[in-house]
Amino acid sequence: MSSSTMIDGIAGTGDAVGSDPGRRPLKLEDPATVTTITELIASHDGGAVHARLREEWGDMAPVELEPGARAWLVTGYRTIVAMARGQLPLTMTTGTWSGHEREAPSADSPLLRPLASVDRPTVEQSDGSRHSRLRTPLDDALGGIDDAEVTRTTRARCDKLIDEFAATGVADLVREYVAPMPHLTLGAVLGFDARTAQQVFEAAARPAAGRDAVSAVHEVSFLLTGQAAARRADGTPTPAGRLARHAAYESTAEAALGVLSLTATAALGLQAWLAQTIYLSLTDDRFARRLAGGRLGTDEALDEVLWTAPPVSALAPRIAVDDFLLGGKLVQRGDALLLAVGALGSDPSIRGEGPWDGSGSSAHLTFGLGAHACPAPHLARLIVRTAAETLHRRLTPTLTLRPEELRWAPDFRFRLLESLPVVFRPEQSSPSEHEL
Repeated sequence: MSSSTMIDGIAGTGDAVGSDPGRRPLKLEDPATVTTITELIASHDGGAVHARLREEWGDMAPVELEPGARAWLVTGYRTIVAMARGQLPLTMTTGTWSGHEREAPSADSPLLRPLASVDRPTVEQSDGSRHSRLRTPLDDALGGIDDAEVTRTTRARCDKLIDEFAATGVADLVREYVAPMPHLTLGAVLGFDARTAQQVFEAAARPAAGRDAVSAVHEVSFLLTGQAAARRADGTPTPAGRLARHAAYESTAEAALGVLSLTATAALGLQAWLAQTIYLSLTDDRFARRLAGGRLGTDEALDEVLWTAPPVSALAPRIAVDDFLLGGKLVQRGDALLLAVGALGSDPSIRGEGPWDGSGSSAHLTFGLGAHACPAPHLARLIVRTAAETLHRRLTPTLTLRPEELRWAPDFRFRLLESLPVVFRPEQSSPSEHEL
């Protein structure tokens, strides 16, 4: 270790290394067997898994991502806050993960993609002054978006999506509504036409390393060149145009990486939040009534999703840049740490016993905090709220599977349902009746 007196990075909670010679701190590789992250993803009661991990390991548990690849799953509110605020020696640069130095499983694994080593770090994978420089264009572009425009655009695009299946009486709401929603809504809000938005979001969905990543940067760089002069009807630059020409970017490739990072994360976050909202409305009558209660009821319902069915399981991974002791565990340089904000809804230290306790509070940390917090949580809420309200206004779907038959995609960051098959009374009205 760099210092023999390195203590918990959270003031007042730790002991100096070596203060108790009889107690050897736990290293990530010490336990013979640990809970796999796939068990947590597959569970229909993630809170129970988190509670078991807390009971066994405390606020930081060793978990297996893939055979031969482990990480620390951080489930304690105070510890997550300290790490997100940079109070411990951590970096966002995933290329420093120790798994790259040994024969870890292939980075093609969807569970390891967030830890891939990249040639050109995005804003999400950068620290310090570089991160600040790359973050500024996103804040500038997203900060000038009009709420009313977001609502109008989202409602219109969502109505058109529903038009495609409303008369059939049957749909997979993930495939036909949730999955395409982000590129149609956020893409339009950013100023992309439908075809360009689809190309950008498809490029953003490719792996962040290797030839796919290089081709994505080239493709989006080309698309942004055409957006540089793009204007709104009032003559002001579109958000995409602001990003394409922002002075903080040193090249078009940097601007392309900014757009790819924004759209990749936003697409998954929007999909997860909307899908979890629809899932609860189909499986919990009380929640469905709350969702139908108008704007205030919808916002309270969306808050409840963030607590009881969190769409974000963990923030972007951090990597230790030095050894440190925390709660009886020895975090070693190169260890990966997953800040499991999805565990906070089941943390009795910040929530009470009631089913709605915590609603309205941001202690769920879904949008992160510190320098790497989500740049536009209000925009995300507007889009998800409008998409959920539009679906509820048009249809009254019923789930065709038992809730326990539903499955989530292999992703340790976002809670992504693979399907939501439903039936409903076919709509008889023509599509034009729903156009603005």
